[in-house]
Amino acid sequence: MTVLTKKVETTFIFGILCGKLNIKKVNFLQIPLDKDNKPAKIKVRLKITLLKFMYIHRELEKRILPFLNRREAISIIGPRQAGKTTLLKYLSEKLESENKKVKFITFENREDLSLFQDSIDDFKALYANYDYLIIDEFQYARDGGQKLKYLYDTTNVKYIISGSSSLDLIFQTGKYMVGRMIDFELRPFSFREYLSYIDKDLFILVNKIDKNNFVNFPSDSNGFSKEINRRLNRKLENFVLYGGYPAVILSKNNDERIEIIKNILQKYLLRDIKGLLNLATDEELIKLAKFLSTQIGNIVKYEELATAADLTYAQLLKHLNILKNTFIINLVKPFFTNKRRELVKRPKCYFLDLGLRNSLINDFRPLKIRSDTGAMMENYAYNMINSLNIGSELKFWRTKSMAEVDFVIEKNQKIIPIEVKYSSKRIIGKSFYSFLEKYNSEVGIILTKDYLAEEKIKKATIKFIPLSYF
Repeated sequence: MTVLTKKVETTFIFGILCGKLNIKKVNFLQIPLDKDNKPAKIKVRLKITLLKFMYIHRELEKRILPFLNRREAISIIGPRQAGKTTLLKYLSEKLESENKKVKFITFENREDLSLFQDSIDDFKALYANYDYLIIDEFQYARDGGQKLKYLYDTTNVKYIISGSSSLDLIFQTGKYMVGRMIDFELRPFSFREYLSYIDKDLFILVNKIDKNNFVNFPSDSNGFSKEINRRLNRKLENFVLYGGYPAVILSKNNDERIEIIKNILQKYLLRDIKGLLNLATDEELIKLAKFLSTQIGNIVKYEELATAADLTYAQLLKHLNILKNTFIINLVKPFFTNKRRELVKRPKCYFLDLGLRNSLINDFRPLKIRSDTGAMMENYAYNMINSLNIGSELKFWRTKSMAEVDFVIEKNQKIIPIEVKYSSKRIIGKSFYSFLEKYNSEVGIILTKDYLAEEKIKKATIKFIPLSYF
């Protein structure tokens, strides 16, 4: 090391060390020389400035990790800017730390994309000696599924790909990779992931509750104190307003959050949808999305939607499918014991991110002064339950006489109704009673603001659980 003979402040680059530790600069202060012109034996003061970067762990990691050492390829799909690239880079660093040979490329790099599309054998030869090849933005590839199958069948490389639109929608990856690929979906941050960044102490407290034990929430749970519940609800209501996109959560203030959400929304509608799907115009799609944003939790009325968006019935179905496969909305089917009827009945619509939805209607007012608070919390509950590993498709129940239950889960041949009542009081609607009686449910769940209780209604156990606990 060079000896500094006078008081200086300089910047050193330590290459790999700085890269691994995110060291931005190292400040060396004076190192005096002794009488023999050698460095004095004193303590040297170093000041290390770390980059302001923090990786926020994603819940999806735990599901992906067991498959990293299996033969199957891995696909991670989800909306743009939900954090796929960051997750892939985290996985890459983790694998490298285990002495695996890993190559990370992106098909936003046109040279890599051209090589894959035009010279697949050269592409194969270039990366054949790696243990893992991670390809970001795979949706840009032409005939991607067919080429990926060729690589999978003729090399020993483990392939991990990502895409910001449903890969089956455009590239029919699933058709070629049946039995060869495990699919995962990365959504914007969940409430717990949001808490892990915004309030570490609350996150540690809430994370003691097993999310995947949602249906079997323990009857002996005392929950949290009134003050902790108040803090959780304040965080949840803010999360519901602005949504879970990483760039939004990392923003400094609400004005910045609103601008970033608008920017993400424009990229969705103009870049991913219009560009990738070669739509002549995005005007009808925007009209449709805006109309749907006022209808969350409602039955989709096709005729009304078609009129509002100026689309034919066939065009409407196509545009709804586009919105679904680009991770803007989800359509939820009704529950019937006669499965054929589920296929022909009209669905309900929810947004995968409520920040996008609120941007479409240009309304970021606090929940306490809104008329759509109930609908927003129902939408949040849908996203929360749908993210859990419940092993069942989430549905809703509605009768001709307009009796309705928000959600229904079929699990282990048991039918479980779920209602959202964002209130501090005990509320059970007549429709909930009707469902319990009709289907002889043993368990029913009511998601509340902060009311925690359990009671018996005939043979059914009813669990009242605060939404913010999940």
